Amino acid sequence: MDTASLYYFTEAAKDLNFTQTANRLFLSQQNLSNHIARMETLLGCKLFQRKPKLELTYEGELFLSYAKEAVASEGNIIATLKSIQNENAGELRIGITTPRASIIVPEMIEVFNAAHPGIHIKLFDQPSYLLEKMLADNRLDFCIGVIYSEYPELQSTHLLTDKVYLCVSDSLLRSCYGAQADKLRKQAEHGANVADFSRLPLVMSTDSIPLTRAILSCYEEMDTQPNVLLTTTYPQLFRSLYFSGIAATFMTEMILADTLRHQQQGTEKLYAFPLLRNGSFLCRDVTLTVNCHRYLSKPAKHFISLTQSMFSTIEEKRKTEDKDEVAAK
Repeated sequence: MDTASLYYFTEAAKDLNFTQTANRLFLSQQNLSNHIARMETLLGCKLFQRKPKLELTYEGELFLSYAKEAVASEGNIIATLKSIQNENAGELRIGITTPRASIIVPEMIEVFNAAHPGIHIKLFDQPSYLLEKMLADNRLDFCIGVIYSEYPELQSTHLLTDKVYLCVSDSLLRSCYGAQADKLRKQAEHGANVADFSRLPLVMSTDSIPLTRAILSCYEEMDTQPNVLLTTTYPQLFRSLYFSGIAATFMTEMILADTLRHQQQGTEKLYAFPLLRNGSFLCRDVTLTVNCHRYLSKPAKHFISLTQSMFSTIEEKRKTEDKDEVAAK
């Protein structure tokens, strides 16, 4: 059984539409169908149920995991041999969630490029759930994000625990709550319940983003509804609407720290309150995730090492700041 047929099968299993898969792979539909038919003849079973709609049979679902592993193994062999022949050239495919990309990459690109000048980095800045799928499909070397994977071939290493913050300007807080604003602010310094801030107009990501769903669960817990002014996937809008006092928003601690670095002197006061869910801080675990079936070159391992070192520095800095804050009290 040739690897090309296995690859075409795995791709057809993604789309469950032969026409769509054939167009995407620049094949004729007949050619694709012939590859699938030859495999079904060789295996002695149907891999796809054709009617009433195309779907994998039970045998097809079992065979899919084998086919994926076989395709990945061939890719690993090729990558390994190429890497052994020349570790100083090639491409590194990294997935990073969009807001973190602008923080992580500039910190490490100069050091990495000095060590590996011949390596081209191809960055995929996408939400975590899309990166997870790309990694499982063996299209990335590794990814950095909030990954809670159910794919057995994916292995995550913890990098950082990030609190989620409700971010609001002083002017917006006062315009929505008047004389109550100072009392609310003081109450929320050590933890904010969304019900106490339900009047605030919000800018939020779409509910396809896991963080948004986690935030919405806070509203469900308090039996209240968010006052959503704008839904977007454009990260810069969160910062500009927060700074201008037009809308409040939610950010993780790492994103918030980077955002506040861009605040100009003399602008209005900004607040950030740690968000509570079920009486505890709502947190997101940032991980570095690899596909166990994919070969990692020396440059990839070096970038991973730089990433882990960077996050370790962030964590140590936070611990120091927390100790200083406790001592000041």
